[in-house]
Amino acid sequence: MIHITKLVRTLSIQLLLLIALSTLLSPNAQAQVASHPEAKSPMPENPYLKHTDPWRWDVRSQIFLRASRQIYYEPGQQINGESERQRTRQWPMQDLEVIFPVLRTGGFYWSPNEETTVSIRVDDVKLEPETKRMYTKGTRAEYTLWRSDVKDYINAIHLIHDSHIVVADTIFDHKKAQHLPWPDKWDAPTTAFLTPIVDSVGEEVAGDASDTIKILLDFWVDDKDPKGISELDLVKFLTGKVIEHLQVRGPPAEFSTRSGNRLSPVFTGGTIWSGFVVRPADVVAREPNGTKHDLATLLTAVLRSAGVPARTVLCVDRTENDVLEKMVSMVEFAMYDPERDFTFWVPIDVDKLRLTGKRAAQYKQWWNYFGTHDELNDYVPVAYYFHPPASYRAYDLPALYGLRSSSPLPEYIIQAVLIDPQMSPISGPKKK
Repeated sequence: MIHITKLVRTLSIQLLLLIALSTLLSPNAQAQVASHPEAKSPMPENPYLKHTDPWRWDVRSQIFLRASRQIYYEPGQQINGESERQRTRQWPMQDLEVIFPVLRTGGFYWSPNEETTVSIRVDDVKLEPETKRMYTKGTRAEYTLWRSDVKDYINAIHLIHDSHIVVADTIFDHKKAQHLPWPDKWDAPTTAFLTPIVDSVGEEVAGDASDTIKILLDFWVDDKDPKGISELDLVKFLTGKVIEHLQVRGPPAEFSTRSGNRLSPVFTGGTIWSGFVVRPADVVAREPNGTKHDLATLLTAVLRSAGVPARTVLCVDRTENDVLEKMVSMVEFAMYDPERDFTFWVPIDVDKLRLTGKRAAQYKQWWNYFGTHDELNDYVPVAYYFHPPASYRAYDLPALYGLRSSSPLPEYIIQAVLIDPQMSPISGPKKK
């Protein structure tokens, strides 16, 4: 006898990943005052990149996981509501791991303290989990790792992850930076962002992925040594080439949907998504139609292939009204000052450069949104990767988090991402 099965894909009975970045907003909220200790970047004094108008954020990330449930019918029964039977799919908590990213320091952001706090509820039972820092191999990107010590089968997990970050606008001195030479060798932490050429975004990466990017790079530089010009000129030239190469089409994220019908996008305090629409950079290079996230991942790959350490920085834009556009993909690249012996990261808002019409032929000009950016304190950095670069799993689209277990995980789930950042102001010293 053949059983006819039908998966019921509704949020109430499926796995739900919810990431909510939220804080209590003071009625008199304003930009963080410059005199506050947390308003000063911990990075060395930088004559090339200045920070202005810093804002502080307390970042609350919530993850809801629910085991799937399946509808099936007895053999020979008519398919209707009365003949439906439900089979609940649970998964064991033993050896279950959940990770979520944490950002510390970059071109326009820094962490005011090292604290992260986590609380978790398992099937309505609140636990006090032990967490630890996890660093990915190579890039040493930081994640918070929670490992279960509950030896039971469960239906639902609710994890709340709190961290902190300060974000500032930037002013980039193009003329000074243009004279910085290529370093003989990048330091170890920076070198880590030269590889892999093509990041995994939750998909298998082809064995010839790096070769695909190198072929595109060689074509753009006429098979010459990319380091034959200054690093800054090369990065701007390649940024323009990537913009010219890719036709940005389609939404960069999706609302939570499994049955083909979009769920309501508007929730109290935020917007719910199923994840982010992004592909490995080699696929984007061969098929140059994609989302703005594809634009950033391709630029990161091309810069790495040219010998420039680069990384994507995923940020939530609190000013964007279009809910599908709220996740912003920035790119940062490293530069080195041999006189002061320090490395710094320069932010590129590649999508805004695309919208302002920047092209490769204009690389000698000054570009707004390349280093200089007066809207960055509205961007809340979340992660360097859409999906953890390790053997962790998400479902459907990449959605920042990852989980794994030595036991089988549910086959069918719905994940959704809810992002609602709000500014967390800090008062300065009171005047007498």
